[in-house]
Amino acid sequence: MKLPLTNDPIARKKTYMKFDGDDKTIITEQKVDHIIEHAQRLSNEYRPGSMIGNTQRHHQKVAEIPATLYYDLVKKLGDPKHNAKAWKRWLNDKDNQLFRTGGGNI
Repeated sequence: MKLPLTNDPIARKKTYMKFDGDDKTIITEQKVDHIIEHAQRLSNEYRPGSMIGNTQRHHQKVAEIPATLYYDLVKKLGDPKHNAKAWKRWLNDKDNQLFRTGGGNI
């Protein structure tokens, strides 16, 4: 049996509580098609060396990760600030390249 908890139409995210006998599980589903399309557009706009000589551009976006996936990765890999190697490995993995917004490796 699934009991709906939240529905966020803007983020396209739904959260349910699932009951299996005595066990309760919280499940979050999120449609990521629009996030992947946005990451692909940003990737197509990326130009290597575009930050060279631009003194006003200090950050480069490297990925567009859905919120539900991000928080699962924080549980698995830890905070990106404290475990940068694992996050770089995950971002450079071919299976996760749909979330990348630029070229090259991190």
